[in-house]
Amino acid sequence: MRIAVLISGRGSNLEALIHDQNRYRVCHVISNNFNARGIALAQRHGITNTIIDWSDRRQAEQMLCDLLIAVKADLVVLAGFMRILSPAAINAAGKVINIHPSLLPKYPGLKTHQKVIDNKDQWHGATVHMVNEELDGGLILAQTRFQVDTSMNAEQLADELISKEHKLLTTVVGLIADNQMTWQDQLLYMNEKTCSKPLMIEY
Repeated sequence: MRIAVLISGRGSNLEALIHDQNRYRVCHVISNNFNARGIALAQRHGITNTIIDWSDRRQAEQMLCDLLIAVKADLVVLAGFMRILSPAAINAAGKVINIHPSLLPKYPGLKTHQKVIDNKDQWHGATVHMVNEELDGGLILAQTRFQVDTSMNAEQLADELISKEHKLLTTVVGLIADNQMTWQDQLLYMNEKTCSKPLMIEY
C-alpha cells in the first residue's frame, strides 16, 4: 500500500511511519510549510516531497489532489498537518485519516494537553480517525490512552503521549494495509466484522 503523508512541522509521526515501512510504503510527503523539518527528514530517506503554498486555498487543494493522483496514493495520512481540507478536496483525495492528540470527541482543535489539565481529566490519549468536513469529527478508528499524572504540565503530557501516538498511527496504518481494518460511511470493520466501538490500544 502506498501512503502520502501531509505535514506542517517536525514530522515525528512521519518518522515513525518511515521506520515502520513493512506492509506499506511512504510514497510522497507534502507540506504547507516551507520550513517544516519533516521535509528534510523525507529527503534524507530518499522520499519524494512537495511544498505547496497554501495562501490560495483553492489552488493549493487542486495541486494537492493532482499530486495525490500522480503518486498513486492508496491512503492519505494527515500527521500534524495544520490546515483544514475542504469537503471537495477530501472527496477527491480518497481515503484520508488523521491523528489527533486527544480522546475524541473530547477536545477537537488545538491546545488539547492544556485542556486535559484544566478539566482535571483522569485519562489522556490520541485518536486516529477518518477525515470528513467536520474538524476532527470523522469516524474514530482507534485510540490509545494513559492515566494522567496530576503533577504533569501540558508539555510533559505531550512528551508522555508522543511515543504512544507513533505506535497508534503505525498500528492503524498497518491494519489498513493488511485489509484488517476498513470503513464505509460511519461503520468500522475489523476483519470484515462490524465494530460497535473503535479499537482501543493501550501501550
